[in-house]
Amino acid sequence: MMEDIKYKDFWELIKFLDHNGLLDHVIVVGSWAEYLYAQSGTLDGFISNLRTLDIDLLITNINKPSPNVNITKIMHEIGYTIDEDRISGTTKIYTPGFMEIEFLVTQRGSGIKSVLSTNLGVNAQAIRNLNILKDNCILVQVFDFNISVPLPEAYVIHKAIINKERLIKAEKDRDSIKNLLPYINKDTVLRIFEGLTKKTEESNYEFANRISRNKHPLGNHLIIRLKAQLGLESH
Repeated sequence: MMEDIKYKDFWELIKFLDHNGLLDHVIVVGSWAEYLYAQSGTLDGFISNLRTLDIDLLITNINKPSPNVNITKIMHEIGYTIDEDRISGTTKIYTPGFMEIEFLVTQRGSGIKSVLSTNLGVNAQAIRNLNILKDNCILVQVFDFNISVPLPEAYVIHKAIINKERLIKAEKDRDSIKNLLPYINKDTVLRIFEGLTKKTEESNYEFANRISRNKHPLGNHLIIRLKAQLGLESH
């Protein structure tokens, strides 16, 4: 029963965003992106293993739309629960089925502010390295909705880079990477690596060397698979 509510709430949210002209301003990230890879046929043969009650939305530009929209007011009127984290100040929105909707933005520069106000009327959590996802996204079509998701290759790279920071979610992320590895494109992975800026915590060269030296937290069995996918050789 909970599974049915989970999918229903997700698609009701997508329908709400689309109806209000806001779907173009967000990218679906996290585990729901994997679900959309499978549902859209983006990765032929891929089956997602959805184990989350959170919906993560990456806002592409905090200054859009213009004029701004207060979605918290609109969503509250149609049955969503609106809350604010007392410590961080981030906006928390809960679906009727108690799924948490979290809004994220890319943290730029010195990253002094961990929470930023947006033209969507929510205070979003600012996180480093999300530019990897924002700068490498695609549109997938499911149920006549055009939804932005990260390229699967960018999704894998991002999860690998942040894995050591994920604490209790690290194992779940490693499972996601393992499931996606057979379906990602080597050339696309290398192109994204090359596009990482020098300020990115794990650049192409550093990340490749970490893998080749078997020091990446993905574990040796995943390193072997990723090395083969990238055409890397051990040193």
